[in-house]
Amino acid sequence: MLINLITFTVGLLGVGLVAFGAWLILPAAGYIVAGSFCLFWSWLASKAAAQAKQPAPITHNEEDS
Repeated sequence: MLINLITFTVGLLGVGLVAFGAWLILPAAGYIVAGSFCLFWSWLASKAAAQAKQPAPITHNEEDS
């Protein structure tokens, strides 16, 4: 449980630092980078949610035929 929290925190800090670094170069770039990371996170979360809701595959046994 603790390793998941640490991993999430370090990832969030990394995203913030990348977006902040892009903002230092050009303020609009910081918003573009942050928005891109948000879209990527949303895509990963929806993909994980879809995989979690998939039913188990149906197997056919010889006795069922």
